[in-house]
Amino acid sequence: MRQLLCVVALVLTAGFARAQGDYIIDSLQRKLAAANTATDKVYFMGMLARLCMNTNRAQADEWGSKMMREAELSRDRRLIIRAHFSNGERFSYFQQARDQTEKAIGYFDEALRLARQNKFDKEQAQALVYLTSAHLNLYNYDRAHGYVTQAYSLANSIGDDSLKVVANVAFGNYYLARKERLLALRSYLDGLRIAEMGKAERAAVLKRTCYSNLSRFYAGIEEYDKAIDYAQLAIDQLALMKVGGEVYRRVQDYYNLGMLYAYKKDFNMSVYHFDRCIALADSLKNGSLKTLGYNGLLNQYLQSGQPQKALELFNERKELKQFIVNAGMPEVIDQAYGIIYSELRQFDSANFYFARAADRFDRVGTPATRIGFFYQYGYHLKKSGDRAGAIERFQKAHALADTAKNIEWLQNTAKELDTLYAQSGNYALSNQYKSDYHRYKDSVQKLGEEKDLLQVELADEQQRQARIERQHAEEQERQHTLQYMAITVAIAGAFVLLVLLGFFQVSATVIRVLGFFSFIFFFEFLILIADNKIHHWTHGEPLKVLGIKVLLIAALLPLHHWLEHKVVHYLASRKLHEDVGKVGLTRFLRKKKPQAEA
Repeated sequence: MRQLLCVVALVLTAGFARAQGDYIIDSLQRKLAAANTATDKVYFMGMLARLCMNTNRAQADEWGSKMMREAELSRDRRLIIRAHFSNGERFSYFQQARDQTEKAIGYFDEALRLARQNKFDKEQAQALVYLTSAHLNLYNYDRAHGYVTQAYSLANSIGDDSLKVVANVAFGNYYLARKERLLALRSYLDGLRIAEMGKAERAAVLKRTCYSNLSRFYAGIEEYDKAIDYAQLAIDQLALMKVGGEVYRRVQDYYNLGMLYAYKKDFNMSVYHFDRCIALADSLKNGSLKTLGYNGLLNQYLQSGQPQKALELFNERKELKQFIVNAGMPEVIDQAYGIIYSELRQFDSANFYFARAADRFDRVGTPATRIGFFYQYGYHLKKSGDRAGAIERFQKAHALADTAKNIEWLQNTAKELDTLYAQSGNYALSNQYKSDYHRYKDSVQKLGEEKDLLQVELADEQQRQARIERQHAEEQERQHTLQYMAITVAIAGAFVLLVLLGFFQVSATVIRVLGFFSFIFFFEFLILIADNKIHHWTHGEPLKVLGIKVLLIAALLPLHHWLEHKVVHYLASRKLHEDVGKVGLTRFLRKKKPQAEA
């Protein structure tokens, strides 16, 4: 298991707003005091509630209550719904705590009820996406599927591109949770294609969301180089975003890159990115964000078999433990100490911390965190020689994995129980778990084969997308060529007609009008052709485009007026008719003269 010895990852990556420092809180309080509208007051109160979630939970709850009261007093239904969203978001940050996720669901359910009651389609879709994420965290797959299907349908019926992207990403997350990876990839790519068609600033936010999820997708199938590529693309979007807090998101991105390199076993690069994370957070004078880097280093020390360094770091960095306490997850501290002391073979100390953490994990942990914790607890007891205690914890992890239908955990717990029962002399149960182990192993191997198949399917899918895009580009090029040909023929026809009018007794006004439009079409067509070339040469840089166009128009405008004046004047004055008449008469006389002499 990739994270067998890792401390449960701290939930610091759900949003920059929660960890921007006391000076940001002071700034928001000043803005709140100056706010005149209910909308502004609710916005700033929501930001303050989220910021305080990891520093002062009581203060966060107070700001959340004030926000709800302000929204209710406004009687603005959309504002009330946004207030429920804001409260739901701040509780959804702590995905490792079941009670926090359930509180978030309560707020999202109420927002959905109000949106339906008032027929607000956009808000309904947003609430459904929130509920999808929350129920996936609790392994409620059927409910999550129902919510995401409704959100996707509403997003498409509304025609809101931002909602379409979010709905596709939510569908991708659902498929990924169900191990339907190809469908997940298609959903993420569909969302990315829609995001790429949006306006630059908003598109950057949406593309970043898609790139981040694609990075997580490839990390899940252990394609770490591709995961790192997409993580870097997500970082690149920060320069194009103007929603605020981009520098804080960059701290989070450095942490994510560090974790990806750690999974790749490239510990030099992982330390480099964790150090970047810590240094940038330090420059922002933000202790909370620094805990991201410390958490990454702590997990890396455990993964690389350096528990003494992990212990020294954990003891030294008190802000890391303080953040965990403020986040309402004190059991994670005990879990960390339990793992570290177990790796140091200080089993009595490890027993103390594991036992103290067990009750709270059982009460407030999500299915995923409970399985991981009790497996780690059992692994420790097995190492320490407490066979009966290890069996009890592995059985608990096995039962939780069975409820969650997680085959990988079922395989690992069955293997441990087979070994422990055989050592205890209970061969009947040992054989039972051995049989289960091989059955789960076959399933996992099948999943492994499916992963290999997925690699082929992914390559095929990428080739298919490239082929579709190439065909689209070729079709577009063909249409443009046809349009250029049609314009050329039309302009040529206009000039032919203009010349023909010079042969006949036509009003000079008609010739001038047709000449005016013919030359406008001709010179605008030249500018149109030049425009594409200019953008290609300059890569769309405004100053270069402007400079070249000024020079081009400075040359073409006088030529346009001079040429139009000469041609129109020549045709309108009947000189073409007279000249052609003279040429025709001369040729006629030349033909008649030999006949007369004969």
